[in-house]
This record gives sequence, C-alpha cells and structure tokens, in this order.
Amino acid sequence: MTAADRLPVYFISHAGPNQAVEKSTTADFFETLGKKWESFSGPNKPTSILVLSGHWEGERGVVKVRTSETNELYYDFYGFPDELYKMKYPSVGSPKLANRVLEILGKAGIPAEAETKRGVDHGVWVPFLRILPTPQIPIVQMSLAEMRHQPDEEVFEYHIRLGKVLGQLRDEGVLIVASGTAVHNLRDIGAYMRSSQGVGKMQVAPYVAPFDGLLDQIALAKTQEEREKIAVKDMAASKYLRSAHPSLDHLLPFHVAIGAAGGDEGKALHKAFMLSMSMSSYSFGEAA
Repeated sequence: MTAADRLPVYFISHAGPNQAVEKSTTADFFETLGKKWESFSGPNKPTSILVLSGHWEGERGVVKVRTSETNELYYDFYGFPDELYKMKYPSVGSPKLANRVLEILGKAGIPAEAETKRGVDHGVWVPFLRILPTPQIPIVQMSLAEMRHQPDEEVFEYHIRLGKVLGQLRDEGVLIVASGTAVHNLRDIGAYMRSSQGVGKMQVAPYVAPFDGLLDQIALAKTQEEREKIAVKDMAASKYLRSAHPSLDHLLPFHVAIGAAGGDEGKALHKAFMLSMSMSSYSFGEAA
C-alpha cells in the first residue's frame, strides 16, 4: 500500500450516553463523518476499525484488547433514562485484528493482554450509533494504559508511542479511531449549568477555549517533531491542563491519535463548547 492509500486517523470527542438519542451539532457532525467513511473506496475502504476509548484503562499499565467475535455492550453509566440501558448496537468484533494488535504490541515491548469479558463501552457505541448505525465491518476496542501515578510527560510520551506502534495498521486496511473528549471536566458541569440558567444563556468555563486552542496547535503543527513537543512538554506545563482534564483518561486518546498520525497533516473537523467541555474532533492524513 502506498502513502496515498494509507487510511486516516481520527480523534473524536464523545459526550454522555444521552448523545445517542438527543439532537446536537456534534450528533450532526457524527452523521456526516459516517457518510464520509462510507464513501471511502478502493484501497481507502477500511476492512475493520480499531477504537480506543477514554473509558477503558488497562490494569497495571497493561493494554487490553477485546478479542471476542461479538460486541456486547457495556452500559458503564448511572442515573440515565431507562431507554439508554436498552439500546443495542449491532457490530461484530474481529479476533484476527485483535490478535494482530497483540502481536505488534508484543514486538514493540508494550505489555498487552487479550480481553474477552468486558463489553464495548459507551465511548465507542454511543458515537458509533450516530456515525455508523449499521456497521458493515468489524469493530475492535482496545484500552489505554493505566498510568495515573506517573508524571504527565511520561504518560503523554507512552501513549504517543502506543499510537506509533498502531500506526502501521493504517497500511493494512484498519481505520484507527481515538474516542475521548477535547476538554472534559465533569466536576464543573453542575456549577456552569446553574450559572447558565441564572443568565439565560450557556456559560462556558474559562479554561475550555485556551486548552482547546492548544489541541489545535498540536493537530495543525507542520512537523511531527513540533507536534510531539507541544503535546508532551507544552501540554504538561499548561496552567489549564488539570482544569480541562482533572484526570487524563479522556485526553490520552488524542495522544494515541497523533502517534498513529506520524507527520500526516491534521485538520480540525468539528468545534462545540458547552459548559466545562469541548467536543472538538480532528483527522490526520485525511484526503483533501
């Protein structure tokens, strides 16, 4: 496969499970993105999809990969309407792709294990219900590495490296999708929701736009070296980091995406700020 045939990489921002049924600009974007994917043809037509979600971190730093043929859903949320716990997403897995992922991670010295019990979480099936309501190709979910007690720079570097290893799958018909949230502070949502009600319009936390702008700098950087420098050193030093992400789980899929992207051109595909969150999404290596 030539560089022109290499499949792109995507970072998408998912919201809560209600995104599966409620109207929003992000839901509209997902539907448009799905039509784009379905239009891919020839060597650019994916044979399978590999997804990482901010809702799954492998234990003890070990990356987990779902090897099941079926994709049972994991309703990993609480206090939502009953209808959301009854939703289905008719996708299948791919033991072939899963085992290929385990193979390349093992060769790269990244600890990884097969997972057969855990279902596909809402960081995957909620956005994918909008993107590909009736998927025609297998979808495999894998985890991030749990590194909560490591320095931020080390965590960022590790997940970029993870992405670099996975990047070779782009030449094997695999579409890589990293599902997180560009800015994700659930602790502040209530406060900004109340202040929005008080003034009659949505209030956005002051750290949302600046941190989202940092992601833009990274995605739109002209070289891989510049991109990784901003994503590691500048991001770790950002005064907005821990306001935008009290925990890093929804940010790290972005680092996996830029690792898999290599030096490919990045594009900002979608912007939406709400309360203490940003729903920005990006592509890397996407044809013009």
